[in-house]
Amino acid sequence: MIISTGTASGKSLAYLAPAVAACLDGGTVLYLTPTKALAADQFRSVRELRITQVRAACFDGDTPFEERTWVRQHANYVLTNPDMLHRSVLPRHAQWSSFFRRLRLVVVDECHGYRGVFGSHVAQILRRLRRVSARYGTHPVFFLASATASEPGLFGRRLTGLDMSEVTEDASPRGSTTIALWEPPLTDLRGEGGAPVRRTATAEAADLLADLVLADVRTLAFVRSRRGAETVALSARAKLADVALTLSATPHPPPATPSNAPTSPPTPPAAPLPHATTIPGAGTASPAPGAASSATPVPGADTANTPTADPGATRTAPNPSEPPASRPTTTEARATLSTTAPATSVTPQDGTDAASPAAPPASTADLSVAPPTSPVPGAGTANTPTADPGATRTARNPSNPTGSRPSAVEAPGAGGSRAGDALGEAEPYTEPEWVELPNKVAAYRAGYLAEDRRLLEKALRAGTLMGLATTNALELGVDVSGLDAVLIAGWPGTRASLWQQAGRAGRDGQDALAVLIARDDPLDTYLVHHPQALFGQPVEAIVLDPSNPYVLGPHLCAAAAEIPLTDDDLLIFGDTAGEVLDGLVTDGLLRKRPAGWFWTRRERATDLADIRGGGGAPIQVVESSTGRLLGSVDEPSAHTTVHTGAVYLHQGETFLVEQLDLEEGVALVAAAEPDYTTFARDVTEISVLASLRSRPLGSGSLHFGEVEVTRQVVSYLKRRLQSGEVLGDEPLDLPPRTLRTRAVWWTLPATEVAALAAEGLDLGGAAHAAEHASIGLLPLFATCDRWDIGGVSTELHADTGLLTVFVYDGHEGGAGFAERGYARARDWLTATREAIASCECDRGCPSCIQSPKCGNGNDPLDKQGALRLLATLLAPH
Repeated sequence: MIISTGTASGKSLAYLAPAVAACLDGGTVLYLTPTKALAADQFRSVRELRITQVRAACFDGDTPFEERTWVRQHANYVLTNPDMLHRSVLPRHAQWSSFFRRLRLVVVDECHGYRGVFGSHVAQILRRLRRVSARYGTHPVFFLASATASEPGLFGRRLTGLDMSEVTEDASPRGSTTIALWEPPLTDLRGEGGAPVRRTATAEAADLLADLVLADVRTLAFVRSRRGAETVALSARAKLADVALTLSATPHPPPATPSNAPTSPPTPPAAPLPHATTIPGAGTASPAPGAASSATPVPGADTANTPTADPGATRTAPNPSEPPASRPTTTEARATLSTTAPATSVTPQDGTDAASPAAPPASTADLSVAPPTSPVPGAGTANTPTADPGATRTARNPSNPTGSRPSAVEAPGAGGSRAGDALGEAEPYTEPEWVELPNKVAAYRAGYLAEDRRLLEKALRAGTLMGLATTNALELGVDVSGLDAVLIAGWPGTRASLWQQAGRAGRDGQDALAVLIARDDPLDTYLVHHPQALFGQPVEAIVLDPSNPYVLGPHLCAAAAEIPLTDDDLLIFGDTAGEVLDGLVTDGLLRKRPAGWFWTRRERATDLADIRGGGGAPIQVVESSTGRLLGSVDEPSAHTTVHTGAVYLHQGETFLVEQLDLEEGVALVAAAEPDYTTFARDVTEISVLASLRSRPLGSGSLHFGEVEVTRQVVSYLKRRLQSGEVLGDEPLDLPPRTLRTRAVWWTLPATEVAALAAEGLDLGGAAHAAEHASIGLLPLFATCDRWDIGGVSTELHADTGLLTVFVYDGHEGGAGFAERGYARARDWLTATREAIASCECDRGCPSCIQSPKCGNGNDPLDKQGALRLLATLLAPH
């Protein structure tokens, strides 16, 4: 069965109750999760039950080898992940025989994370699990759980191969969540082709994270990459260190406020949120901490990105010597410590605009001040109406049990009279909390040591950490109750991930804030100008293809190595298993005998399937001066992430790649502190192998089929870290890679092309621009990331003889993304045209038609030509 209800709706209890019952009845339970963090969190929850008959244990890469024997022999509630199930548990099933003979329940938590190629691998692993369990006489119940699965019953059947009951009604209570769509402004800098450069999403996220931490708002910032998470944390810590340094210049130590000291009047509430969106079931929303105000309607608002709001403005601290009478209010003081906020896109659920009174440009100080009627949830007395959340906290006075904070004029650095002096009372000095401000922010990502990850999770729950910049490692189900706000730096790829990440805040039922910060990307641009594409829309269907021969083949070999395959087993693995088995026998990977198919090689069959990567031995990242092993990168990603000259981040340390040796499988790096980041660029050639489906599309035609892609990384772009300014394009000499995959492509007939050429249209630049934008928008219609797909455009393709634009899956054998594009081509290409048209630039920029990975240097590109080309393609015919 599958249960698909919202975040914090009680799904854990739904499977925990039958799981504990199974253990008490002498059975065993296997719990599967995509991440180690979630397994550790669930392990903690089970241990807190203190039921001695439930012997829970984590079994993953962090489990010490001396403990693994105990887990196999004695644990009856095993928490693991698909990787360990694939590489350790199933191949050594004989060592787990006692566990498998009593297996009653398999819990597949956060199952929506199993999509694309990774999901296809997991689907085959679960089929192997069913087969091994049957060998020991058990047929466990599979219990799937997800907060954001579309068509959950259908997805569950594809993932497990079993009939599936579904539970989708959600009656759980929850607070309201205010969603803000935030588009960074264009700067005065210029990039390729003179295109304007928008301030980066990571720079905006770092500013907002620092401001929210200053306001005692517990915040999680989701960043797309490991490097980005490290960058956001480092930048936020640096900003907080600057604030702490400024406050430390106060002439006298700040005393604690006596209990009988007069208090200042409450800070006026921030301007009301004009376009508030309340999540269903939340009742009436009150403005959440971090809610920004805007005087401009959201969709298509040209003024939303005027350069009058400069988020890069230098932060200035209050002047201690300034007379109290001329000192700004606390809200104004916070504004001087904050960036100036661009106009915020905050949108109602139905996508309509709400009228708002004219208001001055909001600063991020407005993001930090909760109205007196709506204290910041979970922040204690620091956010009561009489306490200003922007003021810096001082140590508690033992004689003041309420812990009230000093009034606005008493805050460190704010000047004014000191209440203690006025009353003639001397308070003992205690180290102020602002000294520890930088230590309230950290980064969290995969690649850290297990004990470091657990300490970070514990510190966030305890409130020792107020801000955490993380990858999607904390997206799934981890109990981080008490969060007030979530920042999402860049579209996370799917609506499912967006609501998962937004759902991390407000998990104790309190109101919360989620801010989606747009990147310089066509899809992000489209979403902030078309919020109706987000709100009131179902989450995407989860795309996976277990029958992909490049996925199925390695798992058939692994299954044969576990237990020789028979004809009866083919029903478990699907209709295409027989054909794939014949190919494996021909290739010498399996041997066919009367009793079935056997694995006869000495190598481990499980090594054939790299379930999270793209195949090939990983590249080891080594520090050249010390020989220290920093980490590893999967081989296909090495060309783009650890090429010579690349910037590589590891646990807050920055390195430059000195040399990438593909033959030895090593990337040598050296410590450095460059002020730029790097993006690899490639050139691609494509040939059509077979057209599987075709249909008319406007005046052109649409195709889906098999293609062969030859891709070569030729250079890398250097961009300044904070501004995104292009510093240079350095050449690379790397071997080409060949990929056999599936693609969707469209063509225009010669008559239409001739008419467009007669208008003086740059056909090559128009097709190139349309290709870039369509790649950027496909993730809205297929459950994928922009980096999971690629594209090629040409004015005259050798195989079609026509103007052709291709978009292909970046995984061997295909991953289903292009097929989804073919199914929803008109909606997809219509959105592509609207994304280009809604961008306020004149000739094209990274927000609409430029691509950071274009090997041709984003040349030629023709924005107006792309609009004309797409209009011709989509016109009724």
